[in-house]
Amino acid sequence: MIKMLCQVPRKQGMSEAEFYPRYLHGHGDLVRNHAQAMGFLRYIQAHRIDLPEIAHFSAGRPWRSPLDGQSELWWESWERMESALGSPEGIDASALLETDEQAFTDTSNVSGFIALEDVILDQSDGLPPGSGPAVKMVIDIWKRPDLCKAEFSGHWRTKHADLIRQHATALGISKYVQNHGDPEAKFDFADLRGWRPAPSGVTEMWWPSMGAMRQALASPEAISAVAAIRQDEDGFTDPALTRAFAAKERSIFDYIGATSVV
Repeated sequence: MIKMLCQVPRKQGMSEAEFYPRYLHGHGDLVRNHAQAMGFLRYIQAHRIDLPEIAHFSAGRPWRSPLDGQSELWWESWERMESALGSPEGIDASALLETDEQAFTDTSNVSGFIALEDVILDQSDGLPPGSGPAVKMVIDIWKRPDLCKAEFSGHWRTKHADLIRQHATALGISKYVQNHGDPEAKFDFADLRGWRPAPSGVTEMWWPSMGAMRQALASPEAISAVAAIRQDEDGFTDPALTRAFAAKERSIFDYIGATSVV
């Protein structure tokens, strides 16, 4: 399976009340209608929700302002992706989607990349994305400038992942996934679409519910855990480029496991 993550900022001058319905229904319906032409098997949107508890993660940090959403798209394989996107139908559908994106996103700040998932922890209920009360945090991270990609990825996959496992109970998280840039990616969507350079990776952390997230992050144990995690992040990330937001997932369609795309 091939997974692409796209960072989605709303268009300047557009309110949240205008943006989210447009993103969910207007764009979501359009992507669903052209899923077969584009070869998409799954499309999930993450919509930002305002939670004061997120301040525990960014307090005293030079993090950038959060984006408004994240799109997650899946293909069966590189072969299926290339075949679909290179077909006349795929080319036409891609042009339609790109034009539609300009109506509600700040295209000068969009970015995206092909991601390799590394599931570090999964004690979730196993429900399909967006179908239950779970909420997640999305964190875009950039490597420290003095580190090479291998050093960055190695620290993130090992030392930092171990630290998350150690503090998972204190944080109250049910799932933790690292999304690394795929070194074998055949497409660089930032170059193809004129997007901004993509982050070095994206962290996704889930809680069973919004209430569980708030209760856990307000505890003294979680505050201590966050302090330890932040200290380790300084060893491999550039905090001046980090962005984070809490989100609720919206599943637009999921044909994985289906016999055909309808």
